[in-house]
Amino acid sequence: MLNNPIWTDPSLAPRLRDDPPETRTLEVRDILAFLRRRRARILACALAGAALGALYALTAAPVYTARAQLVIDSKMPPLFAEPGGDARFAIDTGQIANQIAILRSEKVARMVIDRLGLRGDPEFGGGGGGARLASRLPAFVVAAQERLGGLVETARAAFKGATGRGEGETADSGLEAERHLLNTFAARLDVRRSGLAYALDITFAARDPQKAADIVNAVVEQFLREKMEARIEASRYATDWLNERVDRFRTQMNAAIRAVQEFRATHNYRIRRGRRDDADGPVASAGAQIVPRAPADDEPGTLEELESAAETSRKVYESLLVVLAEAVQRQSAPIADSRVITAATRPLFRSNAGLRLTMPAGAAAGAGLFVAAGLAGLLLDGRARSRRQVRAATGRDCLGWIPARPSTRRRGLTDEARLCAGLAEGLQWTRLSLAAASHAAPLRTIGLTAAGRTCGRTKALAAIELARLYAASGARVLVVDADAADPVLRNPEAGEGIVAELRGFGTAAAERWRPHVTALAEGCDVLPLAHEALPSPHWLASPAMEALLASLTEAYDVVIVDLPPVGRSAAVVALAPLLDGVVLMTEWGRTPLRTLTEACETLEHARARILGTVTTEVDRTALDG
Repeated sequence: MLNNPIWTDPSLAPRLRDDPPETRTLEVRDILAFLRRRRARILACALAGAALGALYALTAAPVYTARAQLVIDSKMPPLFAEPGGDARFAIDTGQIANQIAILRSEKVARMVIDRLGLRGDPEFGGGGGGARLASRLPAFVVAAQERLGGLVETARAAFKGATGRGEGETADSGLEAERHLLNTFAARLDVRRSGLAYALDITFAARDPQKAADIVNAVVEQFLREKMEARIEASRYATDWLNERVDRFRTQMNAAIRAVQEFRATHNYRIRRGRRDDADGPVASAGAQIVPRAPADDEPGTLEELESAAETSRKVYESLLVVLAEAVQRQSAPIADSRVITAATRPLFRSNAGLRLTMPAGAAAGAGLFVAAGLAGLLLDGRARSRRQVRAATGRDCLGWIPARPSTRRRGLTDEARLCAGLAEGLQWTRLSLAAASHAAPLRTIGLTAAGRTCGRTKALAAIELARLYAASGARVLVVDADAADPVLRNPEAGEGIVAELRGFGTAAAERWRPHVTALAEGCDVLPLAHEALPSPHWLASPAMEALLASLTEAYDVVIVDLPPVGRSAAVVALAPLLDGVVLMTEWGRTPLRTLTEACETLEHARARILGTVTTEVDRTALDG
């Protein structure tokens, strides 16, 4: 017993633990165990989400969405095609985006608003809607709205820069109402391209189905009208420009023709000799060449030059006349390159979510949020919730997995009695594991300690139930109570314990423990070391304490020592090395993995033999984890 084989037997050497010990990973079995444990709360959250979804569907105003379809022709009629170009041309993505931008422009929106008179519509923020709505609300709701509006105005006045206006500027109510109307209209209008086709889907959402259809048709109509007006305006501008050019070239052509006629009237052809030395001779030779007389510097030029200039002006003038005729023709009969293929009709069903959608979506959202929050908590809290986590933090096997006490109260049973029933059920595996471990090294003295201060009274009751299990197999068992904070027997008249007999540090006094033993059951006794506080740890590691343990093992088959929790008292560091093994207890869902690792390191540094761990208060649905 006193020659602890932990430093001589390699099988009992300190085990390696995962680094870091609080590895925050979730496996499928952890998720399934969480779903089993929290199935009632998940169901409650799903029902709450479904109720909220139903409430939203019943209280929200119905919204109807009307739809129209517009196609952009990629083929122009030959009469209106560009001169010298092909009637067919491809429309790229940029041109489709331009048409979508025109449909969503404020110009088209203003044209539709003015035509349908939406400025006074309460649905779009017009006057009269707020008063009618306020008349339907209770008085306390109206008062709350007024108070909230006053607070908002006060906040906006306090933070002047938040509204985007200067300190001396005042709000223009008309401009703000106009912007609100345009923003509402733009938010409800949706324009998208239909796949890869040259078609656009125009939709608008409104509370009145007929109004939605009228607005969509008005948007399409005003879009075509705006494109037609833009085409007419461009044709008019081109016609005016061409008329100006035609007039100018007509004047140039007439001037050129007039110069040719005047030249012919004032000039005659004369004989011009070739280049000779006697070019000034009075008579030309037989080979003389007849050419016009060279003009002087102030003369307009030759007849050929004037005729060429006149012909060029005439051709330019004629080409401009052709272009002008085509422009006038396009202006007189303008054709748009877009047309309606599906007009908007009155929608029959509401487009916003109904009960069939909001209730399942609310249930899924409620359950999903709870599961996500729960899994995030499991991943971040770093507490022992599975055998895998405990094994990773300590490097030892789990000797016991004690379920929590049932929540239902049985008649005639106290909380402590129900806890003892659960301990007796879970410690049976611990008893068998310790019996198997005794084949490698004898286990006559076994210590029970806890990691941290979470186990409380459970550790003392576990020592009693483990002693009863040993006694049931025919062994004589003694429970040594070394934890004065949570004593095994809560008897105020038990005296000072065996500490009063061993204060002299003498080994002879080790035989005086028998009067302090209290019979707990058949074959099971209890010996308290002290009822108030243990003495110095140096005394606990003295030869007198070793002699006491030797005397106890001679009288009993198994001695179970209820040690204080690791970290609360130094007595566990003094007593643990004197024992054959120590069982470390932890509480499910409360003991941090870091605390569990530090407790193992403390016991290892004290040269104690850690047999394994026992987890208490385990949720019954997590027993498979």
